Amino acid sequence: MYHWHTELANTMGFDPKNITTIQILEKPWLFNRPGDEGMYDAQAPNIPHEVAEEEEYYAKLKQTQEAYDLLKEDPPKPVPALPSGKSCADELAEISTKLDEKYASALKAWCDKTFHEADVIAGQGGEVVMLNMAYGCCPLFATKLVEAVRQNHVMYISLSASTMVCCKSMEMTGEIQPGWTEAFSVDKKFLPTDGLMFNRKDLNGSGIECNVLGTLPLFESPMAMRPHYNESWEAEVLKKNLLAEQEYEKETGKLIDDSLVSGSTEGCVQALKLLNIIAEHGAEQDRPVFICMRNDRAIECKYMGQEIWRVV
Repeated sequence: MYHWHTELANTMGFDPKNITTIQILEKPWLFNRPGDEGMYDAQAPNIPHEVAEEEEYYAKLKQTQEAYDLLKEDPPKPVPALPSGKSCADELAEISTKLDEKYASALKAWCDKTFHEADVIAGQGGEVVMLNMAYGCCPLFATKLVEAVRQNHVMYISLSASTMVCCKSMEMTGEIQPGWTEAFSVDKKFLPTDGLMFNRKDLNGSGIECNVLGTLPLFESPMAMRPHYNESWEAEVLKKNLLAEQEYEKETGKLIDDSLVSGSTEGCVQALKLLNIIAEHGAEQDRPVFICMRNDRAIECKYMGQEIWRVV
């Protein structure tokens, strides 16, 4: 298992004392927690708050964990319906957002300090649906992170799940099994529509279903990621990228070389060439370009008037 906090120290020369590991849903800007070795470090923001608020929040977090445990059993067990009629993700998002709005000054102070002091923010891999839910439950935090990266205050590096949630869609993954999106997708009403991360076109469901929309959209390019490349995905990737091509050609009147689209299933080099063309129309593009990533590949995004993608 690849963990950034060990790799940064063991292979990249970072001093372990300069590495802090957090769990988004533990709210390091609000709650004092003893930490969990290998998962997240101790946190002590010392923010005065009501004990009942913390207890209610962790009860909803526990409810979400229990739903996750049921769906991870073999065979999976159904998640019981909640009395509210809402999903466990929406109940968690509701109280999480309420807390972050109430203690917005504490969240802002923590983010400003952290994102200006840190050189690198590293996102882990793992369960993409759960990570997507975490950012969806903490939209004010996600907005601050996107702002910091786009303003060059900090570099964001990622792998697997933490790259997928930065894209327009995280739908093409074998992890999305029956019951997962129903339990862990955050309703679009919790996602901000201020234009920094999402606009109303992103959330209208005409192209990308809201329940698979990436909730940390660092990129403006209409991209979706499928890591850990396997040839068995090629037919589905081609189908998705043909839809992206057809939309682009219809709305712009410009033609794309068909060989470029057919080659987009072979890995990320050709797919990024296709993305660089379609990204010119990114603000209006509903259908994303799907990028297949082999495990030994890395891609880089640079902003040069528009986002430019390449393999490194």
